[in-house]
Order: sequence, then C-alpha cells, then structure tokens
Amino acid sequence: MAEDNAILDMEKLKETFFIECAEHVATMESSILEMEDHPDDEELMGGLFRAAHSLKGNSGCLGYMDINGFTHVLETVLEKVKMGTLKWSETLTSVMLDSVDATKLLIEAAKEERDCEGDVESTKVRLLALTDEKPVCVSVAKEEGSKQSEGGKCGSLEIHFSPDPEILKRGMDPINKIILEIWESCEVLSVSVDTTHLPTLDNMQPETCYLTWNVVVSGSVGRSVVEDIFEFVMDDSKIEITELGGGDSDESESGLRVVDAEEDIVEEVTPGKTTTNVGKKTKSQAKSSKMGEATIRVDTDKVDALVNLIGELLITQAMISQLTKDQLGEKAAPLQRAAVQLERNTIEMQERVMSIRMLPIGSIFARFRRLVRDLAVAKGKKIKLDISGEETELDKTVIEKLADPLTHLLRNSVDHGIENPQERLEAGKEEEGIIKLNAYHEGGEVVISVSDDGAGLNKKKIIAKAVEKGVLASPAEVSDEDANALIFAAGFSTADVISDVSGRGVGMDVVKSNIEEMGGSVGIESYYGEGTKFSLRLPLTLAIIQGLIVGIGQEKFIIPITMVLESKRPTQEEVKTVEGTGEVMSFRGHYVPIIRLYKLFKINPVETDPWNAIVVAISVEGKNYGLLVDELVGEQQVVIKGLGALHGIGGIAGATILGDGRVALILDGGGVVKKAYSAK
Repeated sequence: MAEDNAILDMEKLKETFFIECAEHVATMESSILEMEDHPDDEELMGGLFRAAHSLKGNSGCLGYMDINGFTHVLETVLEKVKMGTLKWSETLTSVMLDSVDATKLLIEAAKEERDCEGDVESTKVRLLALTDEKPVCVSVAKEEGSKQSEGGKCGSLEIHFSPDPEILKRGMDPINKIILEIWESCEVLSVSVDTTHLPTLDNMQPETCYLTWNVVVSGSVGRSVVEDIFEFVMDDSKIEITELGGGDSDESESGLRVVDAEEDIVEEVTPGKTTTNVGKKTKSQAKSSKMGEATIRVDTDKVDALVNLIGELLITQAMISQLTKDQLGEKAAPLQRAAVQLERNTIEMQERVMSIRMLPIGSIFARFRRLVRDLAVAKGKKIKLDISGEETELDKTVIEKLADPLTHLLRNSVDHGIENPQERLEAGKEEEGIIKLNAYHEGGEVVISVSDDGAGLNKKKIIAKAVEKGVLASPAEVSDEDANALIFAAGFSTADVISDVSGRGVGMDVVKSNIEEMGGSVGIESYYGEGTKFSLRLPLTLAIIQGLIVGIGQEKFIIPITMVLESKRPTQEEVKTVEGTGEVMSFRGHYVPIIRLYKLFKINPVETDPWNAIVVAISVEGKNYGLLVDELVGEQQVVIKGLGALHGIGGIAGATILGDGRVALILDGGGVVKKAYSAK
C-alpha cells in the first residue's frame, strides 16, 4: 500500500512538473522576444534566468536528466549575459528561441518516456559555442592563482547549509541535488558534514534529514551562482554564505552565526569578511507575501463540473421563482421574499464561480510574438507586434477557441497586410510595419482587434476575384463594407502566389465561422494604402448568458441581451414596404428590415401586424434588424444547453430550460439574418 501511495505521489509530482514546464517555457519565449527590443532590461533578464533555472532544478529533482543537462547549458549562456560578458543580439535571440523549441521537444519526450536528446544536439552545440564549455559539465580545476576578491585579495566563500528536516519528503535530495551541484558549479576547497544531531538507529526516521554541511568554495565563481543553487530550498532551510577574506587578513572569527527560520536576508560586514544570511522573511513580510500568493491549482474538469451544477441551480431557482409568483394570500409574501433572496444569492454564486474560469487573455497573446517574428523573418519583412489589453479577462473556453482565428488573422497581416521594406519606403512609410493586437471590454462583450498599417484591402481586386470565382454575378456597384465582407467567402483569396503562409483561400472563412460559433461577430475596417483592422466581438462566457425572453405563438425564444438595442411597438406609419428590401421599420432616423420570426420557424403567431405586435431591434455585424415577436416575457440569466443531434439548425445557437420547465431556443443573430435572406 505504501508503495502504491508513493507511485501516486510521484505521478502527481510529474503532472505538476509538466504544467509548470509549460508556464516556464512560455515565460522564456516571451522574455526572449522582449529582450530583443530591450536588451538591457534587468527585470526581463531576471525572469528569463529564473524560468531556465527552475526548469533545470525541477527536472533534476524528478530525474529528467536530458532536460536538466540542456537547461544547464542554457542557464550558463544566460549567466554570461547577466554578467555582461555576452551581449544580446539578433543572432542570440534566434539561438535562444531555438533553445526554447529544443526544450519543448525534451519536455514532450519526457512526457512520453522516450529519448530525443539527439534531436536537440545541434542546438546544444550552438549554445556550448557561446559558453566556451565542453559538452559535459565539469568542476573548475583547483589552482593556486584563483581570482581576486574586490579588495584585491584571494577570497573564498564558506557555505553553512542546514536543510529543513522535512526536505526529503518533498522529493529533494540535499546531497545529489545541492551538494553535488555546488561541486559541479564551483571550485570546492573543502566539504564537511555535521552529524551531531543524528539519532540512534532505533529512533531514526528514514524520511527525516538530520545532517548539516559546511562547504568552502573559491570566490571566483561569484556569490550569485552559489545563491541560485539554493533557490528552491531557501524558504525552509537555513543557509549562510560567508565571504572570507584572504591574504594578510588577521581576522580569526569564522563569521558564522545561527539564522532564525523567520529571518530576512541580512549582511554583516566585518574586517576581512562579509556574511549573507539567506533565510525566511520576517513574520510580517512572510504573512503579506503569503496573502498575495494565496493561490491553488485546480483541475479544470472540477471547475467545469461546478459551473454545470451552478447552471442546474439557476434553472431550479427560476422554477421556484415561477411557482412563488402564483402564490396568493398572507402566507405568500414571506415565500416570495425568500425566493427573491434566493435569486440574488444564486446569481452572486454564479458570478463568483464564473470568475474562476476567467483568465487574462495575455496567456494566448504571448505566443503570437514568436509567430509574427518568425513569419516576418521568413518573408524578409520588418514587423513589430504591439500588444495591449493582456489583462482583459475572458472565459477559459473562449480563450482556447481563439487560437486558430487569431493565428489566421495575424498570418494574413504579415503576408498580405504589411508591405516589404522597399515598398513601404516608396509609399512614404517607415521600414518597419506595425501590427497591433488589443483586447478590451465593451458593452458586456470582449472586443479583440487585429490591425496593421499595411496596404489595406484592394476593393477592385477583391471584386474582380469574386466575379472570377463566381461569388459575384457581375462587378456591379458594391459598397466598401460588402466588398470587405467578400474575403470571408469559402475558398476566396486574392493572393497571386500560393505560399506556405497563405493564398489557398483557407482561413478567413474559418475565422468567421469559428467566431460566430462562439456567439460572436467579425467586423472589418480597411483603407487602401493605410491599413486594415479586424474586430472580433465575443461573449464573456459560453456557459451562461443574460437573455431577453420573447413569446411567439405558444413558443418561447431567448435573444442574447448583448445584441438587443431596444424593443418597441411601431406605429402603422413607421412601417413601410421597400422594393427589393421588403418590410422595414423606422428606427433612430433610419429604416431597418423587419424579420418575421414566425415565418422562419413555421409558428402560428398571435399577431401578424407589427403595429399590434412587438419589434425587437438587434445589431448583427454592425447592421440593425427588427425581429417581430408577439410579446416580451422578461429578462433573466439562462444556462446554454447544447442541441445534440439538432446542432446546426439555422438561426439557433442552443437551448435552455425556463422556470416553468419548458424548453426555449436561444437565437443566433447572425444565423437568423442569414436564414431570413437566404429564404427570399
């Protein structure tokens, strides 16, 4: 049983390790790309170094020595950059990015328990060329003439390491992971172990560490190298690093003292020595730090299950509210008040649970820096990706589904949008093109824009291609808006040459369909010679929405509140029939088409005349329409349920269960418009 538990614990450790690997690799990649523009940014460099160091240390603890060995070499290169002996350059950026790719390969191989060290050997050799090291890690040879300390004297560092007694239970071996790393990274002058706290064999616990070590190393390696080795144990262990003076110093004190477990980093300087105590922070500091980092890692399946339960609770609460409305008499009032309070608490609970699923969109934005850089290099273009709004939060499910659409848009901006440097100079622009990726909240939705200062969309070329491919019957008068929308037609492309990036007509139609499938929309603004902007409008979440319940005949439908502009009962004079357009209604100084929902869904309505019924004005892809309904039932939060085998019905995005237990269909605005006009 104990053996089984140990296996399960190790599997959990590995699972956590691979999750953290993804985070560290993402940090490394984004930091490397930013370092190219800010080579002297010490904070960026520190984050990059810590990510590589964490990968090295964690992989070594779990026995993934391929990852450990590779990241050790990578860390050595970064150490040279930190020390100023290696300058950041475009070439170094390329080597670093290739190293990130190699690290990803090693991590995937470790997951699948296979060997792939040979696949990354060429990258490792390129790194080694920058470190002036041999392919294996060797300790520094002991020499008489070691480097001088700052005072001009031969110095050394004395390390007192007293591990936390529980260190072995956390999978950390102080000998193999700490002492041996000191031996490999430094010139070790002496090692001694203190066994005074070792109990008798009968009282010894096999998973408790009773030993402490004293190690003296040459000061030539630098204090930071030694401190980095203890990064993963300094919070729980007692570590004291003493810089010993050399030469003619007559100081006889050892410089060592006991460090309290809650003590902050302290330096003591006495003649001939400097002592750094690397221990825990003060109690107040530790408390505030802990409060700021009080996070837990939860499996997304558990969160999804909780969201589903909240959805069912919302449905049950709606049923209770419906039943209490039918209650009359003196005893009904307390019941109705309780139902109102239940509704408030349920909605608040739903909002809190949904917030758990919300993630900063920066988690997906970061990956596009590498994409744009690599494509720009391949195309011989100079392009800068300007990202903003990374802190904007969006449902995890929505974020995951955004990867493909945004990739298509950015690839098209690089390939079709931004001109090559010579063309830009001839057009009076800067050599370097700019692509902007931005996210922000607006009206209960998240808007993500991808814009560039490139050539813009060529309306004449688009129309000519549309006629050639049969998308348009003739090159008649087409508005700019309609011409721009043509690029979303399946198989449509204006590229004269098919490349590895674009030109096959696959992409923009996928963007539109993917976004609409999530209940969103895509808008385009483009000015020839100046640039293009795509705006993706998306719901905050795909699980629960605020909806307007409307009635048509005996049926109920839900209109997502984000698309509703207003509802009105128009006068008979406000309703007109326009040739070629059909029925329209005066709305805010313009005429909007009226869509009779009962005709689309073959329902017997109560009213057929708009002036006796209700028209709900909605906005779809920047255009306004009026939906004819019999009545407005109310507004409430509804849980979106899939349609199963009925998925794909035109104009329907999903279904929900109302308080009376009946099923109501949720309308898809774009689908309704498409269905209405394709039926004419």
